[in-house]
Amino acid sequence: MRARRLLAAALGMVLGAGLVSATAAPAQAYRYGEIGKSGWAYTDSHLPNQSFVNPSGDAPIGSWADASGNKHKSRSYFTFDISRFRGTVVHKADLVIAERSAADCTSAQPVELWRTDPITTTTSWESAPRHSELLGTVQAGGPAACPGYLVWDIMPALQKLANQDEQTLTVEIRVPHGDEGKLSHGRKLKPYPVIRSETNHAPTVEQIGLDYPTWACGTKDNPQPVGPRNYGLMIRGKDADANDFNFNGQFAAWPVGQEDQRSEQFGSSYGGTLAKLSWNMSQYPDGTVVAWTARAYDGHDYSAWADPCYVKVDAQRPSAPVVTSVKYPNDRQPHGGAGVPGTFTFTANGSPDVVGYYWGRYGETYHYIPAPEPGAAVTLEYTPRSFVERLSVRSVDSASNSSEVTNYEFYVRSTAPGVRVTVGGVGLPSQLSISNSVEGVTEFGYQVGDGDEVRVPADADGTTDVSVVFPQTGLVKVQVRSYVGTELVGAHTEDVSVRDTPFVTSEDFAFPDHDGVVDRAGSFTFRPGRTGVVAYEYGFLNDEMRRLDAAADGTAVLRWTPTEPNWYVLNVRSISADGTVSEVEQYQFNVIDTKPTVYSSTYYESGAWGGVGIPGEFHFDTAMPDVDAYLYRLNDGPEQTVDPEYSWAQVTLTPDRSGSNTLTVRTRFLDGSFSPTRTYPFEVSDAPVVTSTDYPENDSAGQPGRTGRFTFNPGRSDVAEYRYVLEYSGEEQVVAAGADGRATIEITPTHPGYTLLTVTSRAADGTASAERRYYFRVRDPRVNVSSAYDEYTPRGGIGAVGQFGVYTEISEVTTFEYQLNGGAWLSVPKKPNALVTDISVTMDRNGANVFSVRGRTAAGEYTPQTDHPFLVGTAPLVSSTTYPASQWGGGVGVPGEFTFTQGSPGVVEFEYTVDDGQPVTVAANAAGVATATYTPTSEGWQTMRVRGRTADGVWTDTTSYYFLVN
Repeated sequence: MRARRLLAAALGMVLGAGLVSATAAPAQAYRYGEIGKSGWAYTDSHLPNQSFVNPSGDAPIGSWADASGNKHKSRSYFTFDISRFRGTVVHKADLVIAERSAADCTSAQPVELWRTDPITTTTSWESAPRHSELLGTVQAGGPAACPGYLVWDIMPALQKLANQDEQTLTVEIRVPHGDEGKLSHGRKLKPYPVIRSETNHAPTVEQIGLDYPTWACGTKDNPQPVGPRNYGLMIRGKDADANDFNFNGQFAAWPVGQEDQRSEQFGSSYGGTLAKLSWNMSQYPDGTVVAWTARAYDGHDYSAWADPCYVKVDAQRPSAPVVTSVKYPNDRQPHGGAGVPGTFTFTANGSPDVVGYYWGRYGETYHYIPAPEPGAAVTLEYTPRSFVERLSVRSVDSASNSSEVTNYEFYVRSTAPGVRVTVGGVGLPSQLSISNSVEGVTEFGYQVGDGDEVRVPADADGTTDVSVVFPQTGLVKVQVRSYVGTELVGAHTEDVSVRDTPFVTSEDFAFPDHDGVVDRAGSFTFRPGRTGVVAYEYGFLNDEMRRLDAAADGTAVLRWTPTEPNWYVLNVRSISADGTVSEVEQYQFNVIDTKPTVYSSTYYESGAWGGVGIPGEFHFDTAMPDVDAYLYRLNDGPEQTVDPEYSWAQVTLTPDRSGSNTLTVRTRFLDGSFSPTRTYPFEVSDAPVVTSTDYPENDSAGQPGRTGRFTFNPGRSDVAEYRYVLEYSGEEQVVAAGADGRATIEITPTHPGYTLLTVTSRAADGTASAERRYYFRVRDPRVNVSSAYDEYTPRGGIGAVGQFGVYTEISEVTTFEYQLNGGAWLSVPKKPNALVTDISVTMDRNGANVFSVRGRTAAGEYTPQTDHPFLVGTAPLVSSTTYPASQWGGGVGVPGEFTFTQGSPGVVEFEYTVDDGQPVTVAANAAGVATATYTPTSEGWQTMRVRGRTADGVWTDTTSYYFLVN
């Protein structure tokens, strides 16, 4: 029994008279609660026969003196309703009461809590409740706050009472007998004790069983057969706590008679109160009977273990079944006929525990036939549809073990009749054209939907035509059969889509055989797709529907003349006399134009484009057949002819005037006739046309400082001057036009890159033309340098060879001249047909270096000099003839010599490491060179890292040397 004393500050709660509360935390199954007293009393030794039941005032314990100096001894009793704890697991229970006063707070004094018989109306000092057990003793006063709180742990006692289904708990609070007569031990308590508790309802087990067969639970005498594979063990539980979200199951299994091999595992929750665990039955030998059980767990408490289930491991697969058929033997000869049913027998082939058979076609086995008793055969009636058929069959025993698949292949006579269904609509005559290639067929049978079969005689040629009526729309199953006498020799089933859409035909608009032509009249004929049609509604493309009344026979003719070429969809639906509206028929066709089409990507039909003297390509095409040539005319010029390539042609035309221009084109056909003329209007910009051979438009040329000539050509006849702005100068310049309307200026670019020259013209009256934007690119004369060596990160060391790629936009350059650190100028020829020329330089100093380069033309002109600063490190050089860098060499067990050369002065030794091996040190000679021998122990990529050390202990940079071992 535990007891404890808690300070008011640590307790952190307010106690009230008759308080009962309960709080549930969402993440916990615990129920947290406080219950107050249901009644109380105290006794007084000074008035030994007087009862004080549910009095007002405080609860005295121990000795105290009244105002007259009379000495009293008291004990206090409290009763609690504990019915709520019935059926729960009590995880925590504290009885807490607050002190009002104490005679002496300086020393710790014991206070006892007893369980007693209930309080009665006559409870008194002389008639006090009988003691049952001491629940605990706490120390009041002393180091604890005084007055404070008294707290007893009553969890074990409360759990025992709950298990005994007790409804109430009565406790006595008193000073121990030895101290009870001492006034210094007297105390007054506030009569509002509470029991603070944390409780939970343990879950219970509703059911345990296998996941397959569902909830199967064998007995010891009749265990459930299982195969040597994983099975799901399942438990379904129940929990009185609505807020339990952590339900799971703990499972246990063991071979019967070998409980020492019991294994326990937790499963996985599947929501609510269901849990599963996959258990591998292949761990047990064939014939083993395994017991298994489970108990529920809600995250806090367990249920009792359920009564065990029993399984018996059957690791023996049944034999592959035997398949036979009298109608369709598997003798590789055709038998029966397509659509003719046959009986197939599946036998267990000596396996007595077969309970059923799975079958299907071509390796699929998803249909199941149960055996009437274990080991019995079954029959299947199956109707083949194709020339070669294969039935796949496997048997399954009571442990769900499957046999190997038996594939039964047989051949079928091609006797199925053919049928062509011509649907006439709903309620209108439709036709079945039935045929058969089998000799001797005397009659056919046909069946529409769920109707009865109708027999009709076959004609002499083995065919017949039958008129049928489909009463409604939808997918209808039509079955046809052929007979020789009374013997069924073939059958065929076809799904027919029956619609009530109108039938639309046209001789003038019939894609792909006959396209419609713009401005050429044509017609469409509408025929009903159901009975009682009195009108049609039609619409082209997305047009609104229009009504067209039908003739007495339900047909109608629509006459129509297309005005535009297009791909058309004609939507048509019928209207019956009773208001029934049919489905929509969409009749699609193409309309072509007799006029040729004209297109230009230089001079579009809308907007002003190009300019006077700027050529443009014009494309001609037509959908009409038999094209001989295209005849075209620009403005009032002469008509010219161009021959087509297939149906299209292309010409280049150069407008000689700004503003409105007109191109007319017509087609000449092989018979000498002509199409109507296509008129293609386009607008030519009146902006000046700029030309320059020094700086061509949208091209790279020249360089900064090199003057170029630009000629402005008039886009209109009244040009008096030109105004132009060079992009980066921003200042508008004016130049007068010559007598021919042209002007030539000189521009000396100052910057490389794309440059915009904007030009407009002005007439004498100030009229301004459109703006011409002339782009040209000025070449950059600098030599560009690219290299892994830069001014930020040191690389290599003295003696290392660095690569520098150089290139320039000046195509006249034939040679590059370079120097290192202001040394002698050296030269290399520019690499032909390549953007970059590579230059190799051997480093001669550590630290800061400068690579300088310039280009030289064949005429001896130089580009500006480019200086490329970079840093050289202190890393040593590494070389090997046996294992050259980044190449295959040597082999496993083949020693190779590696030479290390200092990359900075003063190196006295080198340290090298291969991959993750240990460092090895070798001494350098006076020239800072050392040789090391290394023998690889594995093939493939390897990395040797080498660094040098000077006499004063300073390490150089590290070189990583990569090589491949054969």
